[in-house]
Amino acid sequence: MICGISGSGKTFFSKELELLGVPRISMDEELWPDYYVYPGLFSDEHLDFLYRQATERIFAKIRNFCAEGRNCSVDMPFCKASQRENFRAQIENFGGEPVLIWINTDLAVLKQRLSDRAGKNGPNNLPVSEAEINMYWNGFQKPTGESHIEIDGNKPFDFEEIFKDADWFHFTGITPAVSDAAAVLTE
Repeated sequence: MICGISGSGKTFFSKELELLGVPRISMDEELWPDYYVYPGLFSDEHLDFLYRQATERIFAKIRNFCAEGRNCSVDMPFCKASQRENFRAQIENFGGEPVLIWINTDLAVLKQRLSDRAGKNGPNNLPVSEAEINMYWNGFQKPTGESHIEIDGNKPFDFEEIFKDADWFHFTGITPAVSDAAAVLTE
């Protein structure tokens, strides 16, 4: 579970994990075809319905990965503790072991990153206004008291440092075929 406010680096981080063979599930990508391509078209009730449908698709994907004994990353803000708890419970119910990774990024860095992606299109470049980022910042419930790994999102990710204390990784059989770098990691 990759957690953080828009612009924190969640998608970048989870895409890096994807290069190592960890499949990525993205709420933005689940919602993109309906929710974001036609902004302003739907009522609040219909938007809630689309969000619930996307959440069910994500749970189905997580359930399938757990049934196969595979890891995956879930790339979404997880802004509320109750949402994180719901996902943890579902993952455990599916037989998985949830791990929360919080990409902790300063507000000024978030605003700069979101400004840098202005005018770009796609599910991982959604426009976020200054008012929205301030609202997200003020409403984000930090995972204080929750089991999590905190990563500084203000600087480039140093994966050797991030995983220095890790003594176990699960690599899928296909990981070495992903890239030469992934093959080296599995040796």
